[in-house]
Amino acid sequence: MAEGNQGWTAFLMLICVSITVGTVIPIGYAFGVVNAPSAFIRSWIMESASTRYSSQLGDSQVTIMMSSVVSVFLVGGMLGAPFAPIFSARLGRRGVLTLSGLLLLVSCICQSSCRLANSIEMLLLGRLIAGLAAALILATQPMYLVELAPAELSGSVGVFTAIGITGGVVLGQVFTFDFLLGTEELWPYALAASGIFVVIGLAPVFWFPESPRFLMSQGRKEKARVALMRLRKDEGRVDAELAEFEAATREAGQKITVKEVFCNSKLKMPLIIVSSFNFVLQMSGISAIFFYSVDIFTESGFSAKEAMWLNFALGLQNFFNSLLAPVLMRRFSRRLMMMLSCLLCALFLTTLVVSLKLMVSINVFSYVGIASLLLYIVGFNLGLGCIPYFIEIFESRPRPSAMAFGSFFNWLANFLLGMVFPILNSTVGPFVFLICTSFCIYGFLLTCRYLPETRNRDPKEVAPLMENGFKSKIK
Repeated sequence: MAEGNQGWTAFLMLICVSITVGTVIPIGYAFGVVNAPSAFIRSWIMESASTRYSSQLGDSQVTIMMSSVVSVFLVGGMLGAPFAPIFSARLGRRGVLTLSGLLLLVSCICQSSCRLANSIEMLLLGRLIAGLAAALILATQPMYLVELAPAELSGSVGVFTAIGITGGVVLGQVFTFDFLLGTEELWPYALAASGIFVVIGLAPVFWFPESPRFLMSQGRKEKARVALMRLRKDEGRVDAELAEFEAATREAGQKITVKEVFCNSKLKMPLIIVSSFNFVLQMSGISAIFFYSVDIFTESGFSAKEAMWLNFALGLQNFFNSLLAPVLMRRFSRRLMMMLSCLLCALFLTTLVVSLKLMVSINVFSYVGIASLLLYIVGFNLGLGCIPYFIEIFESRPRPSAMAFGSFFNWLANFLLGMVFPILNSTVGPFVFLICTSFCIYGFLLTCRYLPETRNRDPKEVAPLMENGFKSKIK
């Protein structure tokens, strides 16, 4: 490891903030923006189907179409995830982020024009393209920042991804207030307003250096040196890091594929854990809450305006809670945090179901429901919201392929929940959250039985503890 702690520089901070604004915030924005204007979008879908296709859609059909608008973003994510490593290896980290920014701008154009063109297909296409871009960004942005940062800041830069997602959700909620773009006439521009952040954030991208690790992997040592000198301003440290990169590049050439990881019996349990954690992360209901919380609040007796402000409060709380996750991960047992998170989510989802059923007849349960949502978000951010992305149970060779496999399950669960939740919510009501509760319980049991503690332990020490699959014992 290079000697001496450099700490933050103005240039590195500028890169982290700018890249996050231009790429990650639009992803969070896409999650948060469709909630509040859903009634306007549903109405427009019915009108568009009538005028273009002379078809009168029933409520259930409109619900399916609205679910498609929400979930096609996630389809894009699933389709784009397998290509992220390929593009990253060929275009470089900066090149992938630039391409993603262009895709986001095309998405914004499609979404802003859909009402004018009276085209539901254009809206779906815009959301699909945004999902493709999101998959590339989530695979590349954290890696780019980590590879630019000195070793002592590699953990700290990871917080920018969480800040970007949760901050983007809040911004999506702000832009859809009725005093901004959340009106019947302006909702398409609300969906497309994330383009503002893309332009602002990625305007200086060509001034930023390419990842020195990527340049070294391509045999471009002199360019890697130039990039490092811009970042470090210390020739001795640059030489030391270049030596580390050369060693890492030789090791990276030995990475194994997803198929090899999948067929390796010693990696069966770690693969089950990382895939399950990513699946439970989404199936715990966090996306459903932010996709459909306004509908939940209004159906529970709150006015549309009250529901929007309550939704905004949830987004703000989620944002501030996400800032605490990296601190908690450094100080407490990862295993304990994950178990506690799953239990708290299961508990408060259950109280949410009870309150949603009783609040119609007993007013006080409206406040119990709000408290349940707030406490659920606290519990979610203790472990489920962060640990699946940072879990350290794979050695360096299988880690990229294994984490790519886990990422696919993250997108898959998000898609399934986005499609199924509104349909089940319209048939069984609040009891749909009991499905989410069952996945939280599964996450708790899996962690309790099979996940070793990873804090302050090298993956080379943790991995052998899971080599025996379901017969593995926690140590």
